[in-house]
Amino acid sequence: MDSVHIRDQRTPAALLAWAPLLVGVLNSYGTPAFNYGFALYFLDYRHGFVKRGLVGEMFSGVTFLSRGRLLAIEYAFLAVAFAATYIVFRRVLFGSSAERKLAAALLCAPALLPHIGYLFAQPDVTLFIVTLACVGLFLRARPLLAAVITCPLCCVALLAHEAFCLMFYPLIAAILLQLCWRRRLPWTMGIIHVVLFATAFVAVMHWGTLKISPAALLAEAQSRTNVGVQRQVYDVMASTLPQQQEMVRRMYTPFVWRVLGLTLVLSLPYLMLLARLLWNTMRGAGFRLAQRVCTGLLFTSPLLLCALGHDTTRWIGAMCINATLFVLYLYLAEAAESQSREYLLNWTNGESFVPWVIYLVAIGPYGATGLRIADQVISIWYGP
Repeated sequence: MDSVHIRDQRTPAALLAWAPLLVGVLNSYGTPAFNYGFALYFLDYRHGFVKRGLVGEMFSGVTFLSRGRLLAIEYAFLAVAFAATYIVFRRVLFGSSAERKLAAALLCAPALLPHIGYLFAQPDVTLFIVTLACVGLFLRARPLLAAVITCPLCCVALLAHEAFCLMFYPLIAAILLQLCWRRRLPWTMGIIHVVLFATAFVAVMHWGTLKISPAALLAEAQSRTNVGVQRQVYDVMASTLPQQQEMVRRMYTPFVWRVLGLTLVLSLPYLMLLARLLWNTMRGAGFRLAQRVCTGLLFTSPLLLCALGHDTTRWIGAMCINATLFVLYLYLAEAAESQSREYLLNWTNGESFVPWVIYLVAIGPYGATGLRIADQVISIWYGP
């Protein structure tokens, strides 16, 4: 048996373990001259508590954040995100040949490590790290202990960005639902988790209003860096809901609509594949129809953010991240002989697997408003 395992490690499939990291690194670059995420490094609590201020507060003691320091910080966060992915899912990434193929296909997909690397910015990377930490706890700790620890972790994520409530908390809610349905976690604990998280969200939204004008905050930011800072972040935080929706309507230019349209066309097979893998994995794990439907609805909830922000494919990406991490979570949480594992491994051994992998890598990562390849095609066809 040991000799078989050794031979498997020497096959080309062994290299698949590093494929997600490779595509993630290759897509890891930002726009340091004018980066949306950089604005959050200058938003802290010196004028009172404010939403999205956690990351800025972490670096509030640094008097001047040069371009080099900001890039170093961004790459440090990105390195933690990539490392956390390998730590949480190492049993699949470094498992059998079929398991490596499964991990490579799912983590090289447009919404996963290529997307995280391509965005390269706060707050998405931080929220992804917190999400991975929560998944890791549910995989390795007793359900009750994991629920107790992940509740404050999720609340901390809200301090980095309140959109965590719809971006990644649906994954945590789906895991809680699965554990409660299996009676591995008391329903009361699952409900308490959700209620405390919702309470923290309301508190952040109520007390986290901007205490000074966006112009004053921008001036403070510009005095602490030599990198262009987008005022848009501060304007959004100071605007009312109707003002924000009007801003979104202005941002949906014809160019953005074209990129989004081509993005949806190019990524439709990916979305259909992920939906099929998720549905059949849940069915193989013994989920009842009601639970499968509820989980599916939870994972589509990030799309509600489209009404509040023009970063459409960030929300599509979050939806796909939730579904993908849940598939991997179920693979690791279920018994070795479970039907869900058998289904996923059969898919990796099927004739269609290689074409799927080629397609998933070829269409590239999601950005903020579209696939990178869609943006490039539209720019060439219509001009920038």
